[in-house]
Amino acid sequence: MTDKKKRFVKAGFWVMLIFGLSQLLRLGSNLIITRLLAPEMFGVMAVVYVVTMGISMFSDLGLWAFIVRHKDPTNKHMLNVVWTLQVVRGWLTFAVITLFAIGLMIGERYWPNLFSGVYADPRLPLLILVTGVTSIIGAYKTMASAVMSREMQVGKLEGIDFISQVLGAVFMVAWVLIYPSIWALAFSGIVSTLMGTLLSYYAFPYRHQLVWDKAIVKEVFHFGRWIVISSMLTYLFLQGDKIFLAGTVTATDLGIYSIALMLASVPTSITHSLAAKIIFPFLSSVVHEDRTLLKERYYKIRIYLDGATFLCVGLLIALAPFIIQALYDPRYAEAGWMLQILAFSVVGYSLSSVSVECLSALSITKVNMWVMMVRTAGLFIGLPLFFKLFGMYGAIWVITLNPLLALPIIYWTLAKNNVFSLIKELRMLAVIPLGYYLGEAVLALLHLN
Repeated sequence: MTDKKKRFVKAGFWVMLIFGLSQLLRLGSNLIITRLLAPEMFGVMAVVYVVTMGISMFSDLGLWAFIVRHKDPTNKHMLNVVWTLQVVRGWLTFAVITLFAIGLMIGERYWPNLFSGVYADPRLPLLILVTGVTSIIGAYKTMASAVMSREMQVGKLEGIDFISQVLGAVFMVAWVLIYPSIWALAFSGIVSTLMGTLLSYYAFPYRHQLVWDKAIVKEVFHFGRWIVISSMLTYLFLQGDKIFLAGTVTATDLGIYSIALMLASVPTSITHSLAAKIIFPFLSSVVHEDRTLLKERYYKIRIYLDGATFLCVGLLIALAPFIIQALYDPRYAEAGWMLQILAFSVVGYSLSSVSVECLSALSITKVNMWVMMVRTAGLFIGLPLFFKLFGMYGAIWVITLNPLLALPIIYWTLAKNNVFSLIKELRMLAVIPLGYYLGEAVLALLHLN
């Protein structure tokens, strides 16, 4: 095994290990707080994250990807300039969040009839303002994550993320146990981000200074021009469901949906984490060294990743109602059928996420913009129509099937760059029924006992 393959396998191991532990932690803390807090609080916080994440993504310049793709990722001057851009972006993001919160306060006071659903909640503006502080804190993280990811040395990075998550979860659960309040959810994010920033300096020797270099800044903007647009569209696509539902359903219904979505996103999050942190740097190095090997390496990765992911999809479809019944109290029972449908959405995400990272390794970042444009258009056209016709059931099917809309664009771009095989793209779909019947067998055994 070559040194690069060893680093690839080791990095993948760390990502999967920490991801598994973090998901267990997330689920454990979630089970505690869902029993102590009302479902409507999760609905309100879902809207808070929609706003803060949206403003942050609208200014995404792809700084992390710029360093990973840079010919000299350890260049101190370049890292200082990129870090400076990150700090400036963080403060500007918080300024916009502050203006948004103030505007929401004024609007709710003088034009209350404009707001409906969760948007009318009086706690929303202050929650948005407090949660927005994380944009400043996170802006001061070192650029070590990008440099280490380029070298596929992610053990410490994953460890930092996990420790930060643990501390945030402990803080949240302790607050909820002492004084059940929605503010525990808001401040846990601040604690987690603060610890992640501090640990990034403790674990790595990188220290930065505020430096400005017009040539490098221009290079960053040139690299990230399509990333900015695609990030805006990605936000609208990923959060469009909550943006729409927050104005049409109650906070309780939105909170229940958020629980189902969180569980359905676990396989997707695994795929995305591996694709962004491991597969993208690995394929970028393949492109730099021998472009002719890209297709072979790409599909070798896909067969293992797709197989594991689609097995999870089948299991989730079979076990969804049982999972909700076993883990949550009766207030969340409706999340069972939602989770069962949302499990199908993993297929679309899995078929596209690694493909897009492969194209990014070829510096083809524009395709992600078109992918998100198609998905966003489909979501905002389909949601109002199918919600009106079939209610929440129709809306969730639109959310589930939407990721499939952009596959023709991805496949055409792959084929154009000689990295495409339809059979290899779809061959592992046959694993889904296997996972489903395996899940049914598990249920049968549980009923027998």
